[in-house]
Amino acid sequence: MCVACAIPTEVRAICVDCTTSPTKRMRARSFGSPVTSTLIGLCVLLYVAEWLLPVYQWFAFYPPSAYFEPWRFLTTAFLHSGLMHLAFNMLALYWMGQYLEPLMGAMRYIGLYVLSALGGTTFVLAWVLVSPTSFNTVTVGASGAVFGLFGAIFVLQKAVGADTRSILVLLGINLVYGFLVPGISWQGHVGGLLVGVVVAWLLVQTDRPRPGVTEKKQNLQAAGVLGAVAVALLAAQSGIYSLLISWYA
Repeated sequence: MCVACAIPTEVRAICVDCTTSPTKRMRARSFGSPVTSTLIGLCVLLYVAEWLLPVYQWFAFYPPSAYFEPWRFLTTAFLHSGLMHLAFNMLALYWMGQYLEPLMGAMRYIGLYVLSALGGTTFVLAWVLVSPTSFNTVTVGASGAVFGLFGAIFVLQKAVGADTRSILVLLGINLVYGFLVPGISWQGHVGGLLVGVVVAWLLVQTDRPRPGVTEKKQNLQAAGVLGAVAVALLAAQSGIYSLLISWYA
């Protein structure tokens, strides 16, 4: 093997063919998609809880409240405004999660999902700078995170030279739908998509086989990338709030 084809692990080096062998793919499928199932379960659980508890008041993204309760930037991705809203998002999450989770691994997949969700709400907040009236709008739904998964699939397909036309058509239809239908947070869609593309691209770069870089080191680098994007999003949120405070002070 040349150094470009050798993928080091902690005990030995394996070739690219071994990492993509039918045996490995079968093993990945046998474990299923527990993270995706957990995410869907949490969304369904909170949807049911909405009938009994003031879940919206606690967890929905509302820009004035999120300044003092920053967990809303993420928790709102587990809330939905109706049964159809929940069903469509969960169906999309299931379809993409079945493909992405075994391929990326739990840590990268969770990071991608969480950061895409944060990207969606961060862009919703940023839009207040353009349209101040949106400051008092409540936003809920997993759409931002789901669009981040769409973006990741595009990046991964592009990285291996696969045909990306189908995912681009699907993305285009859903983006246009969000722009045309009132009451849909297209800002969350765009923000989640952009962050999903960036995160997936960075992970592809860190996971490329390189001489002397073991699987353990790749995992540490991937964790560093996810942490850096999270810090960048938190800094963006803080900066946007600082601008808003200076404008209305």
